[in-house]
Amino acid sequence: MTVCSQPSAKTACAGREGGVFSPLRNRDFRRLLFADGLWWLAMWMEMLVVGWLALSITDSAWWVALLGFYRSIPLPLVGLFGTPLVERFRRRHLIVALQAVGVVSASTLAVLMWLDVIQYWHLALAALANGSAWALDWPVRRSLVPDLVGKSRIVEALTLESGLQSVTRLLGPLLAGLCVHMLGILGGLLILANTALMALLILVGMETNSRSPDPAKGMRSSLRRTGEGLRYVYGHRRIFGVILITVAMNAWAFPFQSLLPVFARDVLSQGPLGLGLLGSAHGLGALVGMPIVHWGRKRWSHPRIFGWASVFACLGLVAFALSESFYLSLAILVFAGVGQAGFSIMQSSITLVEADDDMRARSMSIVVLAIGMGPFGRLHAAAMAAAWGAPLATAVMALGAGVATLAVILFLRGFASSKRVRPPPRSGPKPGAR
Repeated sequence: MTVCSQPSAKTACAGREGGVFSPLRNRDFRRLLFADGLWWLAMWMEMLVVGWLALSITDSAWWVALLGFYRSIPLPLVGLFGTPLVERFRRRHLIVALQAVGVVSASTLAVLMWLDVIQYWHLALAALANGSAWALDWPVRRSLVPDLVGKSRIVEALTLESGLQSVTRLLGPLLAGLCVHMLGILGGLLILANTALMALLILVGMETNSRSPDPAKGMRSSLRRTGEGLRYVYGHRRIFGVILITVAMNAWAFPFQSLLPVFARDVLSQGPLGLGLLGSAHGLGALVGMPIVHWGRKRWSHPRIFGWASVFACLGLVAFALSESFYLSLAILVFAGVGQAGFSIMQSSITLVEADDDMRARSMSIVVLAIGMGPFGRLHAAAMAAAWGAPLATAVMALGAGVATLAVILFLRGFASSKRVRPPPRSGPKPGAR
């Protein structure tokens, strides 16, 4: 019988008892969860407010979509070389510092807007700064979760996290649209800055001293650990399948988000409020999909849910691209969001559950590297939207993502199988050892 008196024992007990809400027993996890909610709320608001501002300044689908490229171009570099950095420091200190970047970025844009001197390059620079911070911040926050709630409650914790993320995906775009509609773009930027600031204040109150159990020592060791992470992921069929599907979805499916302002104004004849509703519809679908995923995980393997949910999301985006009715587009985005829920919950769940403890941060950084393929997709989407129009560009790219995902499900041995295929044992010294 375990006596839950020490912090580690409490975490273990919390991991064995209770249902989906059991991770909330941990004080630091509650703070992290609520701060994450505000973080995502600010992210969804920033995409729409800044995207609408860029469309107003440039009147060009190319330049609007290019903001998505600037926002995501840091991801491949950080995913490849960021592991040594995130493993060297306490995770709490890192996420506080990186959250501060979002506060400074939004505040600066608000001041420039108030002075009436804002230009497109300001938006591009802010997107680059936010993307760089996010690329480091996201894997650190995800790697912190098992330390707070216990590895046996990772899926429950990420289900709660995904549910809150879906709520913010619903409320963020709607709030952004309402703010721009009623208060103007400056009002939207001010609310964005204050939202990021509230998240920062919550994170400052965390007490955890979690850090990597085996931080790298020296540049040579750091580079070797990055290579070990790549080899480890390649040898683990389920994590490798997650990486491949993440590449496909981020390169070809998710760039549609950068083009939403163009769909709203030029295809569906809507203003900022209509843009907010389009973004919220996708979030509503993700929220509806959360209990469906929770029900499905008791019947199918996590990789199978992850793969088929991704295919479903792609088909929804193809249908959205072909729609010329605003209300039909809203309904289609709700259905696409259901698939998004399966992708979001299972992407990190599979990686964190399957990875060994000493490879967790490195595996998550490889996921960030896979997400980092998104910039090239966004650049491609910008060029295709300028040449063909946003609807055809979105349809072709989403179809490509769906076909690629289907190929992983059908042909990557051991990925979607109900039987777990164990990776080959690691030989030699412990990864990162000198």
